[in-house]
Amino acid sequence: MLSFDNILESNIKTGVFQYKTISIIGLIEFCDGVEYTFMSIMMTILKAEWNLTQAEVASLGSSFLMGIVGGNFICAYITDAIGRKTSFTIFVGLSVLLVYYTSLVQSFHEILLIRFLFGLVFGSTSPLGYVFISEVVESKVRGRFTFSLTILYVLGKIYLVGLCFIFLNDYKSGNWRGLIKFNTIPVFICFLGSIFYIKETVRYSMAKGKYSEAFQQIDDIAQINQSEESLKLTSKEKDGLIQWQIYQNKLNKQQNLNKDGLFSPDFKLITLKLWGLLILANYQNMSIYLLMPFLFAHNNSGFEAMLFLFIVELLFSFLIYHFIDNPKYGGRVRIIMISSIILLFVNFSLYVWGETIKIATRGLFSTSLILTSESYPLKLRSKGSGLAQGIGKLVAIPSPYIIFPLFYIDPYLPFGMLCILALLMILIAYSYPQDRTLKHLEVSKLAK
Repeated sequence: MLSFDNILESNIKTGVFQYKTISIIGLIEFCDGVEYTFMSIMMTILKAEWNLTQAEVASLGSSFLMGIVGGNFICAYITDAIGRKTSFTIFVGLSVLLVYYTSLVQSFHEILLIRFLFGLVFGSTSPLGYVFISEVVESKVRGRFTFSLTILYVLGKIYLVGLCFIFLNDYKSGNWRGLIKFNTIPVFICFLGSIFYIKETVRYSMAKGKYSEAFQQIDDIAQINQSEESLKLTSKEKDGLIQWQIYQNKLNKQQNLNKDGLFSPDFKLITLKLWGLLILANYQNMSIYLLMPFLFAHNNSGFEAMLFLFIVELLFSFLIYHFIDNPKYGGRVRIIMISSIILLFVNFSLYVWGETIKIATRGLFSTSLILTSESYPLKLRSKGSGLAQGIGKLVAIPSPYIIFPLFYIDPYLPFGMLCILALLMILIAYSYPQDRTLKHLEVSKLAK
């Protein structure tokens, strides 16, 4: 049966359209890398500048997390209702306002609210970006294209460190307001790009029954990529796509997706394993977000140490990029397992010797997001991705109240706990039931 993945491979292919899309969505990931890291550094600055207590510092961390959880749930339920493009443009527009307003805050309660609202936007755009890219590229390059978001995210972190050399004196003082105001520029560029260049995904239009709109999108994108009139859809191909969508709707009904959703018989185990994986990945990720600036300040390290950490993280990301679409030596599940094993040894080294760097955290987290977006059919994709991230962050909300008390006992004690969590991640990855590396995104066979 003809499917959209077949049309993607024969008519649309990979070209200018996909590169333009990844550039715009990647730019917001770049900006998210900047803002996420800045939010972490700002905690140490405000602790010194505003004389914040340990509880207030923990509250800053948790308010951002609570916002991300809210954003994840918004992505899960709103994106399917109003579309991928509309959702993305709204959230990026809000990000412009919030980034600028952050530079103007004057009180602890203001920054607490701003961190929550920024978390709301961050939590919406993060899963949406992975869903968006996974739906517009061919299966043979889907992993690399989607993982490119991670590389751009890490480049954003490196860019921020460069700005830290210019705007900040150290981890406790400097012109942080000027730094954040400067970062309004790339976010605003992304907002304009989302208005004029981002298009709704064909898969979404097909699922909503907007066939004429979807067919026109396919012809337009094929012309952008190939510049050949002969690549326009034929009547036979259009009929085939309509039958394919009817088939998908029938499959959704057979799997009880309309009624049971993520906990339908075919997806219940996948959902529980993804939730467990994202909970554990978020705790690993939060260790970097919360502890990194405090550890550097504790060791009297300069911004050079942070820059080195991010450069190594970038190199590790390029390594994953090379293998993520290789089913023999890489693939989604195998990369998650290998990254978890690396984290086990890295956390153990930090706990015992207080040395080494966490190189696998972002790569592991991002590969988990790719695995999530590929594990569900279109009807559940944004909901499954948003809820998996939301549940992961929700359970991680208390992490500042766990990690900081351990840190004040011994700066490296939290990494002992993270060793145990890395072991659990290895077990989940080993038992994960499917890997769609190089496979078509939508399933094409009804159960017997």
